[in-house]
Amino acid sequence: MADLVSKAHGETGLIIYGNTPAGVIQPLLKAFTKAYPWIRPAYSQLSDNQVYSKYQSEHAQGAHTADLLISDSIQQVVQGEQNGLFANVTPQGLTDFPAYTNQGHGAYVMSPDPVLVTWNTKLLSKNQIPTSYAGLSADVRKDPSRHPLVSYSPNNPLGYEAVYGLNHILGADTVNGYLDTYGPHTKTLDEGLDGLQYLVQGGASAGWLASGLAQAVVPQYKGLIAYGYMSDATPLTPRVITQTAGAASPASAQLFLDYIYSDAGQQVMCAAGMEASMNHFKPANGCTASLTELAKHVPARTTYLVPVSQDVVDRQKSITDRWNKALGR
Repeated sequence: MADLVSKAHGETGLIIYGNTPAGVIQPLLKAFTKAYPWIRPAYSQLSDNQVYSKYQSEHAQGAHTADLLISDSIQQVVQGEQNGLFANVTPQGLTDFPAYTNQGHGAYVMSPDPVLVTWNTKLLSKNQIPTSYAGLSADVRKDPSRHPLVSYSPNNPLGYEAVYGLNHILGADTVNGYLDTYGPHTKTLDEGLDGLQYLVQGGASAGWLASGLAQAVVPQYKGLIAYGYMSDATPLTPRVITQTAGAASPASAQLFLDYIYSDAGQQVMCAAGMEASMNHFKPANGCTASLTELAKHVPARTTYLVPVSQDVVDRQKSITDRWNKALGR
């Protein structure tokens, strides 16, 4: 640690490219700067594809580019591994986290975001709130007019990974049946914030695929929408962080990784709405965005971390084609 601090003093800045909304990640960046006052991270919010393409383009030209990359796209991460984009560094503190936190080759799960259900509190009464995918399917079949739905698009990495996770937990035949039921009544949107806004405006009564980051955003709508968990399946979609092989500030980047996997970093992430995943995590401020809190609501057997693997990449076309068919496309 002392060696990293000494080296970081000689570096110029810390550049991070990520898909996490700037408003969500800012508390973490500020807390890190408070711990290391001479390091002021410069954060660029980009799409998943832009995170990697911008870094690769700038690195190839020898420009001062990103030291850390944050993305939800498993396909991009797998390709990044194959192209040697990542430094194979190991953050301190990983023994206090689930084994899946280390996805190998320098790729780490920054936050295992649970797939949530969201709903418009004005359109659904308490006994109409979806609590399982099976229950929602039965409700839609019984009264389709009461259940206009919204979800991520199959083209969104998180949306695809969520359905991949559902297939793993519930089985493809069961999930395809649900997709066929939901499809004709579902509006799909590429951005999660757009989906929440669609709910607020009354375009849908429920969102059956919502990012775990909704935990950070929903309170801003002052009770107009709410979120919860599906009891029969809760995929965890990985928000992956990697240190780049071409990092100009590798010591500063390593310190940031170490901070994420510390109790201090986990406290800030939980409060900001990013899923804290430290084993036996105890929130200091009552925050609820943590695997500890999730375990109070859903059985462990119904959760599954979608891995950074070639299989996730290989099955994308078949799963999204089947989903698009259910949507009538």
